Amino acid sequence: MMVLETVDAGDTVKVKAYAGAGKTSTLRMIAERLERKRGQYLAFNRDIATDAKRKFPRNVSCRTVHSVAFASADRALTARLNLPKEPPHLLAGRYGLGPIRVPTVIGKNVELSAFQVGRLVADGSARFCRSAQAEPDIRHIHVDELITEQAADELRSMLLPHVVRHWNESIDRNGKTSITPDVYLKQWERSKPQIGADFILFDEAQDSDGLMLSVLRLQKSSQSSMWATRISRSTSGAAR
Repeated sequence: MMVLETVDAGDTVKVKAYAGAGKTSTLRMIAERLERKRGQYLAFNRDIATDAKRKFPRNVSCRTVHSVAFASADRALTARLNLPKEPPHLLAGRYGLGPIRVPTVIGKNVELSAFQVGRLVADGSARFCRSAQAEPDIRHIHVDELITEQAADELRSMLLPHVVRHWNESIDRNGKTSITPDVYLKQWERSKPQIGADFILFDEAQDSDGLMLSVLRLQKSSQSSMWATRISRSTSGAAR
């Protein structure tokens, strides 16, 4: 099998396959082939990781990406997971942001409510958390396509300092509002972590984002096998 031959050569493997193609079985074959090495199986779904624990050999630790990040996270930060969430309109008010009128491509001006403006800020911070970028920037602020290009650029530039503020507040261990798991996941990525394994099996890689791919690129001493499920048969196949 080409995949196993590539693994034997010590190369990183990325395979695209459609549902039912036997991805998990092949991953297990890889793990058994590397039985004398320490393996790390990663998944985004807890149920998938739990099921993998029953199927993979003992040399492979099966965990979710978030659980690996959580283990190294600041407990003062993760304690904020259970704090009350701040509604977008209250976030906007606290930042001194109110309704904003913007022109659209259909020739009408529309008003973005304080709730919508606050959500743009919070969403911008969330998008940054899922990215590989070191700091928030305007590309993380998603503006409706109906808004004219010039107005969208001006809106992003105006909101960027507030997105940066929101991110900085999110990682403040003394913060008073709730955070999402993506916050400690981003902090983990920013710490340039080294996963203690000789090889990494990353299942359902199509669910990954720029952040997780950034983490995998940091693993210079590990052999990575990345797998993706695709619906279209045209994407099936294997590649080094």
